[in-house]
Amino acid sequence: MQANEFVASGYQIRKLIEKKSEPLMEKYHLRIVELDILVILFRSKRIDTAKAIIQKKHISKAHASKSVENLQNEGYVLLTEDESDHRIVHISLTEKANQVVEDAMEIYEECRQIMFRGITEDQRVVMKQVMKQVSDNLRQELGNE
Repeated sequence: MQANEFVASGYQIRKLIEKKSEPLMEKYHLRIVELDILVILFRSKRIDTAKAIIQKKHISKAHASKSVENLQNEGYVLLTEDESDHRIVHISLTEKANQVVEDAMEIYEECRQIMFRGITEDQRVVMKQVMKQVSDNLRQELGNE
């Protein structure tokens, strides 16, 4: 697989998720980045600051800040100052976000089913191993260990 084919596959996955998420985004008045942030907060308890979201999603500080502000204004997240370092603000999901996240997880599962259609469990295991190695190689080369 050529590097450009690898990148194109990631782009196609992203487009599939965006396409399948359109009704959800309309229903809850969210942009895709805001929906992604909600899912990240749900999936990873370690990621609960704007800085961590920026590092995970590779988005600009301004983009993350505006998205978190919109989510707060809509009542989907709560911002809490860190007790030991007041410069750090923790982001947590509100009860209102639960249904949004549940709906988003169904869409993500639907996309996963589409992507892995016709791929055996053995192939999935090998693919996971290969993707982990590729990711490790990239992280090591870029100094993001």
